[in-house]
Amino acid sequence: MRKFSSLALIFILIIGAAIIGANAQSAEQAPKSAPAANKPAASGAADELMAMLPASDLIAVLDVNRAFNELLPKLAGISTGGVDKLAKSVQEFTEKTGVDPSKIQNAVFSFSMEGTQGTGVIIIQGIDPDARQIEAVMKEFGSEFKTSEYKGKAIYNVVSKVKAPSAGPLSVKTDEVALAALGRQRVAFGDLAMVKQVIDIQSGVAKGGVTAAMTGALAETRASALVRFALNIPENLRAEAANQGDLFKSVATIKMILGTFDVASDFSLSLDAIMRTPSQNDATELENGLKGLVELLRGIFGGGDQKPNFFTQLLDQVKIGTKVNDVSLSISLPRALMDQLSKKETPAPAEKKQ
Repeated sequence: MRKFSSLALIFILIIGAAIIGANAQSAEQAPKSAPAANKPAASGAADELMAMLPASDLIAVLDVNRAFNELLPKLAGISTGGVDKLAKSVQEFTEKTGVDPSKIQNAVFSFSMEGTQGTGVIIIQGIDPDARQIEAVMKEFGSEFKTSEYKGKAIYNVVSKVKAPSAGPLSVKTDEVALAALGRQRVAFGDLAMVKQVIDIQSGVAKGGVTAAMTGALAETRASALVRFALNIPENLRAEAANQGDLFKSVATIKMILGTFDVASDFSLSLDAIMRTPSQNDATELENGLKGLVELLRGIFGGGDQKPNFFTQLLDQVKIGTKVNDVSLSISLPRALMDQLSKKETPAPAEKKQ
């Protein structure tokens, strides 16, 4: 039983459509193309949403309109990986609930680390579901919920039994998930405490918690990308990394990571990131460490077989460089390379017995 509301589905579809589409093969190979050209972005609306976020270690802006209205329709005729079913599920979801994800313009995401446990919230712009539609969403996904009120806003508290995702000592808080319609075609979904903080900021009781350094870093990223992000590495996590040995010491110098994830019209993928360190010397050490790691992986995955394989070709797409105290990391996944991954090798014919 799925324990997520419509907003969780929407967020998953945004990322899932991009990743699954890149692995899928259409009947006819699409021409190679560069990532989408810069287009007028609703930066003003995104800035308004960003101002409603509480204190954050990670912020991201998602171009939901492009995901649903440009990328998803192109996947409808692709059967590989069940992508066509993904596109169909959006239509069925709209018919059953009255909530149309294609109306969403953009979304902002906030994630905060408190010790070793993280909490998150996403604010979506473009839909204004009423109580009947929200309850229909809950019913569609079998979610149990309770309703409460906070500062004049109805909050739907999802009764979640999902095990909290974790990685080593880090985990994500999932036991108090909530959804609230904020008005002006805005909806907040995420940890209950963070949803309440969003309501406080919207009502003027509290101020937005995203720092100028975070919004400034996000402003450096390409506005037309599908996803833009800025991550401020908490001091406790940097200290933890430094204690893991020499291999992680250069990684522990990273103070902030900013960048974009994008999908071209032929479903080629690209990730561009900048890792910001305190000094040029730290950046040089980090660059050397990352390049050494790439060569180590190349030796592990490329040894023995002279024929280029997917992993060695993938490592060829990794570009690393430095500029003052910044280390740049770019990874491109051309459509042809993703198609190669999805192909199944034809088994060799069995030898005939004499």
